[in-house]
Amino acid sequence: MKVEVISLQIIFHIDLNAFFASAEISQNPDLEGKPIVVCRESRRSIITTASYEARKYGIHSAMPLFQAKELCPQLITVPPHFQLYKTLSQQFFELISSFSKKLEVASIDECYVDMTEYIQHQHIHPFQAAKDIQNHVFKTLKLQCSIGVAPNKFLAKMASDMKKPMGITILNKSNYKQLLWPLDVADMFGIGKKTAPKLKELGINTIGDVANYDNYNKLRQII
Repeated sequence: MKVEVISLQIIFHIDLNAFFASAEISQNPDLEGKPIVVCRESRRSIITTASYEARKYGIHSAMPLFQAKELCPQLITVPPHFQLYKTLSQQFFELISSFSKKLEVASIDECYVDMTEYIQHQHIHPFQAAKDIQNHVFKTLKLQCSIGVAPNKFLAKMASDMKKPMGITILNKSNYKQLLWPLDVADMFGIGKKTAPKLKELGINTIGDVANYDNYNKLRQII
């Protein structure tokens, strides 16, 4: 009797880094390496996206512009160009689909893609496949992306958030506990801002605490 070996799926979560800011930089290279935010120039404006150079000053999305300028007086404000973002997003998904048609759009700047067949057919390591995608996206669109590699969508999403910008993280059965369990429960995908404090009140402080069966009855109070 022939025994069929079923391979695990290889799922990539691909996340464009600081997408709106990166999109503006792709059209205006003079902005590269500078602290920029995307929003209207008004004291009451709320930041849509901040470049990584701006984030070093503690600036983040949803922060009022006046507060950001207090943190970084040399901050550059760029008005949003939503048609540009839509066009680049479409080009990004088309580029990714050239590697695998099994693609699921998660938002304007991120997607999941099943790379199992591509990797098996090309006989390459998943890390190399991820690196090829990163290089292709940057060369073609001048956009940076982080990629998480894992056997399912949840782990792939968690992995893509671990190294930014231009990071590649692989989560598998040999390392997921080491990398995930120590993380703050608020960093867990799917845990909202309202749920995290409730979990911490019950002593559920890390993702490892969520995975611990001894905490099952505590978790039932919230789930």
